[in-house]
Amino acid sequence: MSKAWITRLYPYILVAVVAGAVGGVTAGNLQDSGRVQQRPIQYHRQEDGQNSGRIVYPEGEKPGIVRAVAEKNIATVVSIVTMEIKRDEIFNPTEVRGIGSGVIIQSDGYILTNDHVVGTKAREINVLFENGQEMAAVVLWQDPALDLAIIKVDAAGLPQAELGDSNEVAVGDIAIAIGSPLGLRFQRTVTSGVVSALNRSLTVGAQSEEVIMEDLIQTDASINPGNSGGPLLNARGQVIGINSAKASDAEGIGFAVPINIAKPIIKQVVEKGYFRPMYLGIDGYDREIAGYYNTDIDIQNGIYVVKVHKNTPASDAGIREGDIILELDGQRLDSMVKMRSVLFSMDRPGKVDISIKRDGRVITRQVELTLRPEGF
Repeated sequence: MSKAWITRLYPYILVAVVAGAVGGVTAGNLQDSGRVQQRPIQYHRQEDGQNSGRIVYPEGEKPGIVRAVAEKNIATVVSIVTMEIKRDEIFNPTEVRGIGSGVIIQSDGYILTNDHVVGTKAREINVLFENGQEMAAVVLWQDPALDLAIIKVDAAGLPQAELGDSNEVAVGDIAIAIGSPLGLRFQRTVTSGVVSALNRSLTVGAQSEEVIMEDLIQTDASINPGNSGGPLLNARGQVIGINSAKASDAEGIGFAVPINIAKPIIKQVVEKGYFRPMYLGIDGYDREIAGYYNTDIDIQNGIYVVKVHKNTPASDAGIREGDIILELDGQRLDSMVKMRSVLFSMDRPGKVDISIKRDGRVITRQVELTLRPEGF
């Protein structure tokens, strides 16, 4: 997708709510967090490991939605502290610490967060839990294009968040964010608002390392540096997104990665220890932003093909620029996130049918999907 076009859609500067953006966090801040020695973490939970959120209130008291959601999820949200060694102007090593957030997705220590929270050069990653305990973590998987990462601590019996269905999210729905904005003194801050828009696209990162993110959930729930990696929740207390970025020069404009993108990734990482998605080999966009590219394009559903990369499953199947992909493996495509979800849910290469619209006609081809090449 053209970076120039995306930039025109978002003329204001958008910044990832990076862990490093909390650059003022010092060793003093970390000491204030009440670190303790590592020891087994124990929580009261259901036998199936799920965080039920069943809270008994005093007779006659009915809590508000935000309170109920917070009480259900507060223990599933963690703070993530990273340590990286950088060189100053005279090449002296300097210890730089960053703060981000994460959410426990499996009771045996799997935590979902942002790629930019853990980075690629962190020498240490430590997780601080709601009960004040701390454990070292390792990165199992990360992807800068999705701005998602999965890390793991050696623990059992943790309270895990309930994952919702981001395909059911609608504009105007209640949205609740939990995270650690502005450092460890404000861990597990709860903010609330609504879902402001869906399928947003934006460019984040420095110019030399720009990443185009698509299909994001926009919310006006306050999201600040340090909130990155924390959950965006619906009125049922289910995770519908992972908070990732905000508009730097505006209030109430934040963005989250839809949770449905992460679900098949989580499944593979937990089962296999790694994630390698299937690969089609196109650049495309859906109807939400089609008009910004060419007002003559009539796209009611499907994925408009902007570019077909050479020597890929798409090029081998005869897919052309200008085609509209309607279905993949029998599943209707109405957004880029849907196409990613279909590809991510396939765990091995193979032939599938692909339905495309070309010159007003609908034709079906067979495409042999392969594992995504390294570096894509």
